[in-house]
This record gives sequence, structure tokens and C-alpha cells, in this order.
Amino acid sequence: MMTRQHFTLLHWLFALAGTAGLGMLLAGCSQPEQPKYNQTPRFGNSQAESETKDDQPPSAPTLYSMADILAAQGKDRECEFVLRRCVQEYPQFSPAYNKLAELQMRQGRVHEAVDVLAKALQLRSQDPVLLNNLGMCYLVRKEYPKAVASFTDAAGLVPESAKYRANLATSLALLGRQEEATALLQQVLPEDQVQHNAEILRKAYEKAARPAASVQS
Repeated sequence: MMTRQHFTLLHWLFALAGTAGLGMLLAGCSQPEQPKYNQTPRFGNSQAESETKDDQPPSAPTLYSMADILAAQGKDRECEFVLRRCVQEYPQFSPAYNKLAELQMRQGRVHEAVDVLAKALQLRSQDPVLLNNLGMCYLVRKEYPKAVASFTDAAGLVPESAKYRANLATSLALLGRQEEATALLQQVLPEDQVQHNAEILRKAYEKAARPAASVQS
């Protein structure tokens, strides 16, 4: 099932490419697996337990879960406040940066999402999920060379990830580097789907390049 993170960025990319067919290829933004912590009930079952923990600050997973609940309730302002608190108090907890960037993308605040992910990468420069999601932001901003760089770094860290290579193929195609894009598609898609998706990306590139050409003429 497609997560909300996937849906949000693919929606932007459909507008970018001018074709829903692009969704057949793009893997979209991704969320890392959360670190495993000692699992405790989200809500205490007794007054004594609650009183014992009243003086304990909420952990990163607790804040993240609170933000998840607020997002599901449509309370974006409160959700953003909790996520900002999480990244401030637990700067190494990368899922909070990804969720905050996703929220900002959903609201059309693409530049802010880039800033959030770039800040996270200053702390976790070898995080492939952050790199992939930054690449997705650059795709939306039509900064394709930067998208290529981000996806290349992500794919280099996780060579077995078809998702990162598919996203790299997309950014290469939107730069007009069709042969390189097709070669990557052959690595991640069944043969009968390669040419179809390569053609979708070629048409997206031509449509994106057409206004620039008309302006120059």
C-alpha cells in the first residue's frame, strides 16, 4: 500500500511531468525503519505508572508517535510543533526530519523541506533515506543536476535498492540523458516495462523542455 509520504510527493511529480504514467516508475519519498527501542505502552495503565513518569521528558519515538496522531487528525500546526521539538531535542533521530519535510512538501513549502533535509544531512551525511528524499525535493524544484547528485549518493550507499536507482533514472531522463536512464531502468524493471517507462520519461522531458525552447525562439 502506498504511504501518505509516497502519495504526497508523487502528486507533485505528476504535476511536474504532466503525466500520471510517471507514477509507475517513481518509488517516491521514503521513510527509514525506526530504530528498535524497548517497547512500552503508549499510554500508562495505572495512575501510579503515570505519576512515576511525569518527570520524564518524552522520548524521540514518543514525540514521533504524537506527531503521527496529530497528522492523522489533520492538525498540521500542532504536528509541526511536535516534530520541531523532536529534531531540536533529538537531532540524531532522522525519521522526524523526514516527516517534517513531508509535511512541508504537502503544504507546498518545498524550499523549507530542502532546508530541513539538508540540516539533517549535516548530522547524518551517510543516511541514504535522507539523501533520497532530498533528491525528490530537487525533482519537484526541477533542479535535476542536484537530484542526480542526491540519488547517486543514495544508490551508492545502498546499491541493492531498486528505488534509489529508479529515482536516479528519472532525474537523468529529465535532464535529457535518455540512454543512461534507460540503462538504469533495465537494472530495476522487467524487460517488458523498460521501454514503456523510458518513453514516459522521454515525453516528460520533452514537455518540460518545450516552454524553454519557445521562449528562446
